[in-house]
This record gives sequence, structure tokens and C-alpha cells, in this order.
Amino acid sequence: MQQLNKYLNNPFVVDLRALAMMRIGVGLLLFADLWLRAPDVVAWLTDSGVLPRDLSMDFSNDYRWSLYWLNGSEFWASSLMVIAGIFSVMLVLGLRTRMASVGSFILLVSLHNRNPLLLQGGDNLLLLMVFWGCFLPWGQRLAIDASMVRQPTNNNRLLNIVSVALVIQVLSVYFFSALLKTGSAWVEDGTAIYYALHNDLFALNFSHYWRDIDWLTHGLTNFVWWLELVGPLLALSPLFFVRFRTLMVLAFVAMELGFIFNLRIGLFPYISIVSLVALLPHEVIERFWPKDKPNHPVLKMYFDKSCVFCEKTCYLLKYIFGHSSATISAAQDDDHVGPILEKENSWVVIDQFGEEHLRWNALILVISSGSRLRWLSVPLAKLGSGGDRIYNWIGDRRYAFGRVSAFWLPWRQEFPKLGLTTTMLVVALATSLFWHNVSTVKKWDSIHGISTGLDAGFRVPAPDFFYPIYRSLRLDQYWAMFAPTPARAGGWFWSPGLLRNGEIREIVATPGTEFVLDQSVDAEAMFKNYRWAKYKRRLRLKNYSAYRASYGNWLCHDWNSNAEEKEQLEAFNIYFVKHLTQPNHLPPKVTSQVVMRHHCTDPKLLKNRPVEGAISRAAEKLALIN
Repeated sequence: MQQLNKYLNNPFVVDLRALAMMRIGVGLLLFADLWLRAPDVVAWLTDSGVLPRDLSMDFSNDYRWSLYWLNGSEFWASSLMVIAGIFSVMLVLGLRTRMASVGSFILLVSLHNRNPLLLQGGDNLLLLMVFWGCFLPWGQRLAIDASMVRQPTNNNRLLNIVSVALVIQVLSVYFFSALLKTGSAWVEDGTAIYYALHNDLFALNFSHYWRDIDWLTHGLTNFVWWLELVGPLLALSPLFFVRFRTLMVLAFVAMELGFIFNLRIGLFPYISIVSLVALLPHEVIERFWPKDKPNHPVLKMYFDKSCVFCEKTCYLLKYIFGHSSATISAAQDDDHVGPILEKENSWVVIDQFGEEHLRWNALILVISSGSRLRWLSVPLAKLGSGGDRIYNWIGDRRYAFGRVSAFWLPWRQEFPKLGLTTTMLVVALATSLFWHNVSTVKKWDSIHGISTGLDAGFRVPAPDFFYPIYRSLRLDQYWAMFAPTPARAGGWFWSPGLLRNGEIREIVATPGTEFVLDQSVDAEAMFKNYRWAKYKRRLRLKNYSAYRASYGNWLCHDWNSNAEEKEQLEAFNIYFVKHLTQPNHLPPKVTSQVVMRHHCTDPKLLKNRPVEGAISRAAEKLALIN
């Protein structure tokens, strides 16, 4: 029995250091997402953009809400994004982690609800990671918050209801994605990856080198499906837990890296990798986590007893630079050090040889002798006497800094734990969300062609009682990545615009270039970024036709505000040349679709088809020249 217990582990135990790494990754991704959205804040988040607030509220029907709906100006949208950016940096630093988590969640829900036409599955996963982070103690390691805990826990293992919910959430993404992949390309002929990589709306150039190697695409199709189904089950196995969990995390990360190099799907794979970091077993992290050196110098730090900010700074430096054995004391309690502090008006740091260090030199000693970030001591030491001036400037204002630190760096006796009410809330949320995920699966009679014995009409009903909660918190999820089968319809958009001087110009893909009839356009030229790609792909669908006019109005204003009078845009059409990928490497079936026609001043003039007429005249002229 003892030998068996050696290989049994609780699969819902997570490591606090893994949670900290996930927190840092989530914070960086939140910041990156805001950074990528920032150039298009007017287009996406204001009333003068592609989706004014009235249309946004109509789209986001019951129970949705957004702080961006309070005002439609660029200043308001930019201000909310700046605040969200501050919260994301606080998450990375681990500063007021709970506040930063809740603030990030509120602003991320608001951002997603403001323009849902831009969203993809990765946005949902990022939101869910932030949501569970509101309950997780992911600020107990690698965080400024951790330095202010007087009685920190030495145990890096965490097992509570939130750790259970987090593990299930991360693995559900893959497990339910497999169950939703019911199309023949996944189940029968193994062509799913072949179709996915031949869709040039998604495929990156690297995929072109191997997407026609049938044995490879077929093999990877089956591998991906079985990994997504069986991988989460193996990751939950208590037997040989460390080996199975580590293997599964590495396999999923390898799959996400494959997506990064071959598919244009934005931040999704990066978000998935960050979520997987939280599942790394304690034993793996323990093996690679840096340990204190045996001969690590033990420092003694002395601060001014009347200065709370000074004491907090000592604890912060001790934590950040890895002086786990350093002692921190009030100088006035030591008969020898107290007079030195009063005379020199400086904190005192005593090294392992008993030598005293003051002001900036003391800081350099703390940094250079630490176990982390020692390289910082090199540039800081070059400041010389300038460093002492910085020290004195801070010292003269230490009481003002103390008032600020009272809010931003509060002392904690120990890290807060979940209360009974919060625990029950998490239980209800986790249970309902898992139930909701199960209800999204519409085919239970067979799984990958294997009969389950269930009736073809069997369905798990959705938890309708939970609908208002997960809609208002935007926790609803549907992990249909390339499901039930990858889209076969690729192609390109071309957007001829008629200028006031009668010329035809391409107005979207490489705006302003000479328009060439039916010329294929590289995906990189079609879209500024993957958000625009998602938006344009949605806009061409009939379900989103009501939002085309607002896009046209924005595009006219955007073009004309930067063009001379003779080059003002009068009208434009958007076409989609659809390439329907055929099996067995046959040439694609090509058709053309008019996505929209728009006139910048008078929609009634569209009945004369001005853009089509200008294209015909240009084509006739070109034929005469040739």
C-alpha cells in the first residue's frame, strides 16, 4: 500500500508558484491585448466607429452590460483602457492582487461587451482565467503583496474549491472541444488539418510547406482529436500523476506552439499556454525552482522605527532580491546601530563580515548579494553620489510615502483565505459552468464513431436557472474550435472604391493602391490585425448584415478625413472571392460574393451601381490599351 501511495496524488492540487506564473502571464496578455487594440480605439469603441453604442446594446441583449456604454467618446474609451492597463501591470507585479483581479475582470467584461464582433475563443478563455483569479491566492508568490505578509505560508501546495474549479476549467477547453468535433473531417477521413491549413484566412505561410503531405496531416488530425479527449483524463489521473500531468501539459503546449506557427488565430494559443502553466505539478516546479545558495550572505537591515514606509521597504527588498535569511529590525532597539542611524540619517545594513553600509551603498549591497536580479546592482552602482541624492529625496518624503503605502502596501498577518460564503459561491459557479459545458455537446450517441449506447436524440439540458448569472458575468462558453469541422471556405476580400475624380482605388487591403480586378490579396494585406480579420469574416455573414451600414459610414469618414478633395471617397463595394477547398488536392471551387455596397453621401444612388460602372469603364480602357 505504501508503494502504491507513492504514485498516487490529488490531481486538483496546484502549486502557488505555478499560479503566480499564470498571474504574471495573464497580466502580460491583458496588457498586450490592450496595446494591440489601442490604435483602433476610435473605430472599435466609440460612437463614431464601426459599432455605435445603440447597435452594441442591441447586439448584446439580455443581462449584458459595459462601462463603455456610459459614454461614446474617444476620451472615455481611452481612459477605461488606460485604467485596465494599470490593473494589468498591478497583476504582473502582484500589487493589490485581489483588487487588480476584480478591476481587470470588470473592465474586460466591459470591453468584450462593447464590441462582440471582434471576439474569439481566446478572449473567452482569458476572461475566465481572470475570473477564477479573483478567488485564487495567486498573489502569494512572486508578488509585492507577498512581501507584506508577516506570517507567510511555507507550503506551496494549494487544494481548495477554487483549485478544483481552475483545473476543471483549463482541461474543459480541450475535452469539450474534442466532443464538439463531430464532422467527418475529424471522425472519418482525417482531413481536418488539411482543410484548416488550406483556408488562407487562417493559414500562415509556414503551413504551406507541409499542408499537402497527406500522411502528416491525417496523422496529426487523429493525434489532435485523441489528445484533446484523452489528455484531460490522463491529466486527472491520481496514478502516476506527475508523469501523466507533465506529459499532458507538454503535449498541449506543443500543440499550441504548432498553432502559433501555422494559424492566424491571435492571442488564443498564448492564452492557452499561460492557463496550462497553472497545471504544472509541484514536483516539477520544485525541481527547477531556484534554491538559496548554501553560502548565501546573511544581511541585517535596520530601519527608522518611526517610519512605517522604511520598514515596508526593507521587507520588500528582502523579498524581491531573495534574502530569505536576512533579519529586519528597528535601529533604535539596538544600542550600537541606533546612534549611527540618528547621526547619519540613514538606514543601516550590516553584511556577513560585520561591516556597516549606508544610504545608496546599502541598497547596492542588498541587490548585489541577493539570489535574484543581481544584475540590477551594476547600472545602479554607476549612479554614485547621484544615488545618495535619490535616497535623500525619498527619505525627506518618507512620511508622505508612508501614507501612500498604507493603502497600496498594507500589512497582512497572513494571506486572506476563502470564507464560507465565497466557497459556496465558487461551488455553485464551478458546478453550473461544468454543467453548461456538458449541455453544449449535441451528439452523445457516438464519440468519434464509437457507439455509447445512448439514443441519438439524447441531450443534457442547459442549466437555465444559471442563465442570468453566466450571461451577466460573460462566463458562457462554447469550445467549438474548428468544430464540428474546419471551415472549407477561404479566399480574399477586395474592396474597390470610387473616388470623386472617377478613379478606382483599393480602400481596405493596402489602402490607396491601384485597384486590379479580381486580384488575389495576401491575408496580411487584407487585414491590419486579427481583430479586423475576425470582424470582416463576421461582417460577410448574413446574420451580421445589420452592422454593415455602420462599418460603411465609418470607412467613408476615415478615408475622407485623410484625403484631398479630388480623392474623396464617394462609394465602394466589398467583395469576397470564396475559395472552397476541395478534397484530394483538387483545385478549389471559386465563387464571388458581394458582401456590401455603400454610398458615402446618398444611398439612393446605389441603384445606379456606380462602382460596377466605374470598374467596367476601367476594364474597357485597359482592354483598349492592351
